[in-house]
Amino acid sequence: MPRMIVGARAPSNIAIVKYMGKRESATNIPENPSLSLTLNKLCSCVEITCSHAPGAAGSPDSDEAAWASEPPLLWTGLKLEVPRLEEEGIGRFLRHFKRARRAAPAILSKYGIPVAAHKEACSYLIRSGNTFPPSTGIASSASSFAALTLATAMTCASDQAAFDHAWYSETGLRREFAGLSRQGSGSSCRSFEGPWVGWEMERAFKVNASTPELSHFVLLISAAAKKIPSSRAHQLVKESPLWMGRMERASARFEQARKALAEGDLTRLARIAWSETWEMHSLFHTAPEPFSYWRPGSIEVLQWLAPAINEPAPAIVSPPIVSMDAGPNAHLIVEAADADFWRERLIRRYGVDTFLEDEPGGGAVPLRQ
Repeated sequence: MPRMIVGARAPSNIAIVKYMGKRESATNIPENPSLSLTLNKLCSCVEITCSHAPGAAGSPDSDEAAWASEPPLLWTGLKLEVPRLEEEGIGRFLRHFKRARRAAPAILSKYGIPVAAHKEACSYLIRSGNTFPPSTGIASSASSFAALTLATAMTCASDQAAFDHAWYSETGLRREFAGLSRQGSGSSCRSFEGPWVGWEMERAFKVNASTPELSHFVLLISAAAKKIPSSRAHQLVKESPLWMGRMERASARFEQARKALAEGDLTRLARIAWSETWEMHSLFHTAPEPFSYWRPGSIEVLQWLAPAINEPAPAIVSPPIVSMDAGPNAHLIVEAADADFWRERLIRRYGVDTFLEDEPGGGAVPLRQ
């Protein structure tokens, strides 16, 4: 019988200032700082079922773990799509589970959370699902690794009430696990708090903002899985002739974006995000072996949105903040007061079932049976 079932829900995040290239690949240290918005309903759910292996000596390294291609059980109210992972993807997921199992006890002890005694070997069955199409540039790797890291940490705690209390009260605890999660998927470190998060070198941190209430739309140009993973893109962009000066430009935009958030200047932030999106994809297009995440619909939607960036319609408060990560789909962050305007425009032009709607969120949360 299962000894314990634990789960975690972690949101996707959408980058406004992107990180491209890695200074240290093994631990995913980025070349430049980045700024992102943590979402809410667009999330990944990871569930871990722990079972005893009677008579076997226990240690984190002797534990067995497997990934199940079936949806988690704890989230009966959510429609979850199970990612179709190849052997390499499953191996990466399980290696991070082992990494987190080894590192979590020291972090828990640091914050006074009792650690479960490892008296016997255990087997772990891991289930994962997303509320959005995975591997399409909506940061499914970020949300799934953040959820996996949190759920794994929960398996190491013997006092779940103490864990929950510390999780919600200790910013340092969440950030240490964000740093651990970063080693599995770099941008997952931004999914542990919100709504606005900065990431610079080893550290992810909340960014102060004076913005009005916001809404978010993602226009689904294509739900097909991308052929070039983001990890490969980080390598290829360094060979682009546009790479020269990239770190300086991105760092300058990061500081400009932080200032715009602090001042509540969404018009300025929209222009920063627009420039950043075009520059990031230009790096892909100008690599020695050019590649692209765009589809014909991606270019069309950018052309459609272009006039709204510098000349907002009189009917809206401020221009949309437009971003495209390493995928074909377009994100629009708008003032909540303008949400009806943009929803109607999207429906008229693209149809009812062509976009997903969300709002800013606060980061990963634990869940139990």
